[in-house]
Amino acid sequence: MSHAAITERSPHSPPYKRHRPEQTLLYHIIERHYPALRDVMAVQDKDLPPHVQQEFADYLKCGRLGPCPTSSWLSLLLIH
Repeated sequence: MSHAAITERSPHSPPYKRHRPEQTLLYHIIERHYPALRDVMAVQDKDLPPHVQQEFADYLKCGRLGPCPTSSWLSLLLIH
């Protein structure tokens, strides 16, 4: 979305409200258990595919202030 599209919102549009994934149960489950899953898999000489690892890393970044990779399919779960 371009900057112009953001600033030219209708006066009838609701105000922007930041999604707060860090306050969801899904976020807390992933934050707590994903590192253990990686460790267990490493002990077994296995790895999650790189794209799966990236999805989890991107999703966990969404709970911190700063850029949030919005393409993550995990973040879409929070919208619905």
